[in-house]
Amino acid sequence: LREHFRCVPEIIGFSNMLSYDYKIKPLRDASNSTLLPAVVNYRVADGKRLNNKTNPNEAQAIVALMKACIEQPEYEGKTFGVISLLGDEQVRCVQRLIEETIDHTDIVERDILCGNASNFQGDERDVIFLSVVDSVTTDHPAPIHLQNFGPDDSYRKRYNVAASRAKDQLWVVDSLDAATDLKPGDIRKTLIDYSLNPNAVEFRHTEIEKKADSPFEIGVAQALVNRGYKLIQQWK
Repeated sequence: LREHFRCVPEIIGFSNMLSYDYKIKPLRDASNSTLLPAVVNYRVADGKRLNNKTNPNEAQAIVALMKACIEQPEYEGKTFGVISLLGDEQVRCVQRLIEETIDHTDIVERDILCGNASNFQGDERDVIFLSVVDSVTTDHPAPIHLQNFGPDDSYRKRYNVAASRAKDQLWVVDSLDAATDLKPGDIRKTLIDYSLNPNAVEFRHTEIEKKADSPFEIGVAQALVNRGYKLIQQWK
């Protein structure tokens, strides 16, 4: 059950870090995917979450990106999906824009599905767009409220499913500056930071192993780094 064949390693790497303590072994060869990079962050500079839990500018950006991808030769035959990380209101907003702006033939041929994480349970697409939805607002200035793993790990389960539905390419579309708008330990910050540099955690783990004197130190140091702490090893 620890062997993973669906996603290219950079995509499943987020779930491996978030939920599986790096015990998942990604076995799919990334070289057989022509969509590079495998994980893409796209920040919507003018994205704003409204009181009805929608972010219209983020929705428009996602549909525009999808439409542009469909026109590119490297995306020929690829299927697409959109997952809202905040409720069904954004799902309906994106779905309406898809129906208004993308040719019906493309919708059918590309098997375009728009939903929440639960709608994609057990499903997959070649390319997935995640809509984070949240943003800084007048009522919620930066840094916005902390969103951790949620009651009964509900948020972590949602993010785990959502981020692991893409086979070839994962787009994280957000309206947040992770450095200033979100607090350390926020699951949204974890996702956005990962999408900006998918190899950062692996690099830090390698550096920890080089400097460590014991497996115990490696385990403790990596656990702290995974939770957003900055540490100096071998401090005298």
